[in-house]
Amino acid sequence: MPDYRRLIQRILAQDESAFETLYHATKYAVYSIIYAIVKDKDDTEDLMQDTYLKMVKALPSYDGSSQFTTWLLTIAKRTAIDHYRKERRIVHLKDIDTAIIPDLQANRSEHQMEAEHYLKVLSDEERQIVLLKIVDRMTHKEIARLFDKPAGTIAWLYHQAMQKIKKAAKEELDIEIQP
Repeated sequence: MPDYRRLIQRILAQDESAFETLYHATKYAVYSIIYAIVKDKDDTEDLMQDTYLKMVKALPSYDGSSQFTTWLLTIAKRTAIDHYRKERRIVHLKDIDTAIIPDLQANRSEHQMEAEHYLKVLSDEERQIVLLKIVDRMTHKEIARLFDKPAGTIAWLYHQAMQKIKKAAKEELDIEIQP
């Protein structure tokens, strides 16, 4: 885990390499939280840029009273929600993008496609929690601060989400096995 306070100081001093380090340390969590809300790969990538621009503008006012990642993911979440509210009033005729996790390689692995398939059985909130827990390895306590909910509730929601995934996998396996 990078030293965010030091990275922030370096970014405020116009150190581009510090921004790159911070970006690489947080991009999966930012992508996950935005995609879980907007469900469109192109919009998610645009909103990631908006999120990081907002972050850089707001860095001088970051007071350190909350963890940096929680602060950043709150910016990402609000940016995505604002976009979603604007976009839901507009009817789009483009295909629905099924990518949940960033497609970092042209050939996505079978495991990635399977994960995407099972994440579809979850609600938006459950999907966000699972992705933050698994992809960004956040603790229940960190996720709880982001969602402004008790850590016990987040742990319960995570457990329920994993049970949904297991149930969906079992049902699919049962269907495939039946003659």
